[in-house]
Amino acid sequence: MRDNARVSMVQMTTRSDVEVIERMRPFFTEAKGFGSDIIVFPEYILGNRIAADHPRVIAFRELAAEHQMYAITGLVESHGSRWATTALLVGRGGEVLGRYLKTHPASGDPPYFWPPISESPSVAEAQGNLGGQFRVFSLDFASIGILQCYDGLFPEAWGSTSYLGAEIIFWINGRDGSLESHYCLTAAECYGTIVAANVTDGFNTGFAAPGRGIISAEGTPEPGRLFPCTTESGDQIVHAELDLAELRKRRKHLRQMHQRRPDLYGVLTQDIRVWQDYPDIPWIHPEAEELVNKSQL
Repeated sequence: MRDNARVSMVQMTTRSDVEVIERMRPFFTEAKGFGSDIIVFPEYILGNRIAADHPRVIAFRELAAEHQMYAITGLVESHGSRWATTALLVGRGGEVLGRYLKTHPASGDPPYFWPPISESPSVAEAQGNLGGQFRVFSLDFASIGILQCYDGLFPEAWGSTSYLGAEIIFWINGRDGSLESHYCLTAAECYGTIVAANVTDGFNTGFAAPGRGIISAEGTPEPGRLFPCTTESGDQIVHAELDLAELRKRRKHLRQMHQRRPDLYGVLTQDIRVWQDYPDIPWIHPEAEELVNKSQL
């Protein structure tokens, strides 16, 4: 494993009439000029319900091979008659190294974004195939993990991925608004991992690390913010150099690892029924009672 790496995170809107591969090419070129080892595109961006042999997937793999860098992109991938929200990892030679299937479906409407009732247009994600495990991939510069959008709202997802060995966790998102810095900063600090996050139609694409001196980039870091990061929506790319040797020193000495109390954490894997504490509060939808503690529809 190398002592450093360069990473490029792409923020790319879904609201464009230009073919997505044409929009990706300039970002590959810029990342190559920066010397990036890996370029990462957001969730969903490559296409909806397309198969692994779709021309767009093949073209994405060809871009990775042409620029000799690892590449990640999101898509909704066809699985026979079903589908899955997929993060596809491609190697420097254009080969498919693996995929991470989203484990937590974002299915539901405001104000609680739950339950995933049949009338909701977002229910499809819960009706598709969900990932059954967190995954870590060993690349030639580091071990990496991937989370997708709603996955990042679960501390268990960050912790499990880091504890499986991920030194860098790429959090790809498909939504608008600002990416939440606090999720990234907390995950980085608590689990000793670099977090690199991006989004489609929002902003604040950027990086977080467990301490200073690990991320080098143009600009000046601000307390409580990702660094470097975007401040506006629209197609952009953010580059950073990562000191992996320093990261590994911190991981080895991470107090949140050494002083864990797993003997106390069994409740986290139990079927929790907190809603039963509030019998006098009616469900916002009558269907909710049939959907408690149920991710896969």
